[in-house]
Amino acid sequence: MSIMKNIDHLSLDGRSLYMLRQIYELRSVTETARLLGVTQSSVSHSLDRLRGLLGDPLFIKVGRSMVPTERVEAMMDGIDQVLQGIEDLYSQSDFNPAQSKDRFSIICNDFEHDLLVPEIFKRLIQEAPNSSLRTHQRHVTQTSSQCNGLVDLELCPYPPQDAADLVISKICTDHQITYYDASVRDAPDTLEQFLEADHAILCLGHDEDTHIDRYLKARGLSRKVSYLGPNFSAAATLVRGSNMLATAPSRMANSIFRDFAWVKTPVPLDPIDFYMVWHVRNRHSPRHKWFRDLVKSVARTLPADLQSPSQ
Repeated sequence: MSIMKNIDHLSLDGRSLYMLRQIYELRSVTETARLLGVTQSSVSHSLDRLRGLLGDPLFIKVGRSMVPTERVEAMMDGIDQVLQGIEDLYSQSDFNPAQSKDRFSIICNDFEHDLLVPEIFKRLIQEAPNSSLRTHQRHVTQTSSQCNGLVDLELCPYPPQDAADLVISKICTDHQITYYDASVRDAPDTLEQFLEADHAILCLGHDEDTHIDRYLKARGLSRKVSYLGPNFSAAATLVRGSNMLATAPSRMANSIFRDFAWVKTPVPLDPIDFYMVWHVRNRHSPRHKWFRDLVKSVARTLPADLQSPSQ
């Protein structure tokens, strides 16, 4: 309570505290504005208002990062408790999707988007016709703060393993196959043909070492990676009309790689599990549970992944 002694604590509102929490996690006004779907000037104005209320600069700009002051560090546990209390109050009421005007939000990449989001949106509009849906592109720099209640869910293949504030639930499994443009090249049926080809891969961060490359390296082999793209759509664009190969989840044969031929990848690969991730604060929220159940039900209706090429 000593932190609040010299300020009008009733001037602090939940939205401002949400915003402050986001800036603390992201260390960026720009990224916070993008996540919240508001302008950067709006976030800056709200931050200036909090600085005036709290009598502290709150964040110091160092290079491109916003470094929190000691005051902010001391406030974080209390802010989390307040936000949890607000969520608990909200969770005590029932959720009626037919009357909801909420905006639901998902972080995902192009694969999860094409695989799940169209049907999620269709179901959402059917059951909650006054609601809306927003999707965010996943970035490698995002942390668990992206699922802290401001974004409802993240759909991803490799969820964080060390985030105690996240709940992780598997929703589907796929495995990888190798796509190629049959109008340009023959099928890479053998490991030798696979290794001789140029490859396009998905690269979200600084680690360019994929499961395939680690497998090959352990056996004294390697392949030529000619293109590293931010998503599978970019890889598909490069493979089209070229001799290149792209190894990606099999269900993409019905979406991003629908115009391509494919073969089984001549390298043994484990199946890929895909997960739904959300912040623990939303565990008991009727609204959030309804949305999670909707996503799970859509995932259960997915067609089977492709097991082998057509003969």
